[in-house]
Amino acid sequence: MFRVLPPVLLALITVLASCEKEGDDEGYRAAGITFRSDTGYTHMDDTLGISDTVHIGALVAEGSERLRHVLVQYAIDGGQWVLHDSVPFAGNPMAVEVQAIMGSVPRNETWSILAVERNTGYTTRRNLTLTVTE
Repeated sequence: MFRVLPPVLLALITVLASCEKEGDDEGYRAAGITFRSDTGYTHMDDTLGISDTVHIGALVAEGSERLRHVLVQYAIDGGQWVLHDSVPFAGNPMAVEVQAIMGSVPRNETWSILAVERNTGYTTRRNLTLTVTE
């Protein structure tokens, strides 16, 4: 699920994402992924109860390359990545919203947001590890 950001927040993020060091015009910059830390969002590794529901929000911004799409993946106990969602990159920056329901047994769930570049296929990844306990 994706939501529209308030115009003031969107403008601030755009300005911050476009700032560069002087003289760094030709260098490569990876895409930016920032987890939302406002009320109601999980933005760092945490311990949760069985079947708890968490909301993960992220702002994804282009670096020096255009983005093709944004992926949401998760892995259980360090296993294989499972695709949860894939959406075309629809604005710079773009808000990503994830509702994750924790498992029914104790385990570690790693949730990941990936930004995939259009021309190179390179990805930028940010993870959150959620420990599920009884």
